Amino acid sequence: MQNNKEKTKKLVITAMFAALIFVITFLVRIPLPFAGSGYLNIGDVMIYLAAYILGGPLTAVAAALGSSLADLSSGYVAYMLPTFIIKGAMGLAAGTIHARSKTLPCYLIGNTVAGIIMVAGYFIFEYFFFSPGQAIAAAPFNMIQLVGCVAISVAVFPVAKQMEPRL
Repeated sequence: MQNNKEKTKKLVITAMFAALIFVITFLVRIPLPFAGSGYLNIGDVMIYLAAYILGGPLTAVAAALGSSLADLSSGYVAYMLPTFIIKGAMGLAAGTIHARSKTLPCYLIGNTVAGIIMVAGYFIFEYFFFSPGQAIAAAPFNMIQLVGCVAISVAVFPVAKQMEPRL
């Protein structure tokens, strides 16, 4: 059973990751070229780092809050609820997979699965709430985000390995 100090520490780290996910997502974004669509960002890298350090449930909270607040602050209000759900699912999946083994292959698999959740989630949302054409047009950009963020996350894996024992 965790004592209050451990619970407080986890709460603070979760809040810190929510803030980092928000800042990275908000500051580093590239709007997609068609009207009403979302944007590319590298906030997923912070989700993957949080998942490695916090595990699934806490990362789900941090990812859902940080990413959906970035949508709100960026004027993409229509994406807030889907982002909350999709990014939360990403954090939960990656954190659950990372918890099995703290190795680079497991980290890569967890991040890739989470990225696939992102691509599929936004495709489904855009297909039903905007149009099939928009979903199809946005999918390649979401795949670029998946590949780019997974690649960057592999580059920061040594940082995650060093941070984990300290937190």
